[in-house]
Amino acid sequence: MYIYEKDYIMRMIYGIIQMLAVILFGKKLDAQDLIIAYGDEFKGNNDYLLELVDKGEINAAENRLFEIIETSGMPKDALGPLILMFYEHVNSKDDDFLAKAGFSREEILTGLRDAMSRIGMDVSEYVNI
Repeated sequence: MYIYEKDYIMRMIYGIIQMLAVILFGKKLDAQDLIIAYGDEFKGNNDYLLELVDKGEINAAENRLFEIIETSGMPKDALGPLILMFYEHVNSKDDDFLAKAGFSREEILTGLRDAMSRIGMDVSEYVNI
């Protein structure tokens, strides 16, 4: 795959995530607004997930995200942005980082679709590129 094709896919994923935020929640993702709105549980979960991603432990972070979805009791309007921010952060990593972590851009889309469906939001029509 050529570099411009990889960049295109990365930009498409970013665009999909931003579009979903506006369609589903009426606004762009803003970590500070979300922390103010949802408090320490949101901040703690978000910080922990992003820290795991930054360490290259993307699969562990994704597994933890799904645990949070299933067990945290956080409201859907907090889980949705958490999911979108998580996959936006993963998508911001370059291809070498993702490859070393054993993760791909296709897995970002699959994970995004699966995570959103677990909170009752079918985004499959938006997540097909």
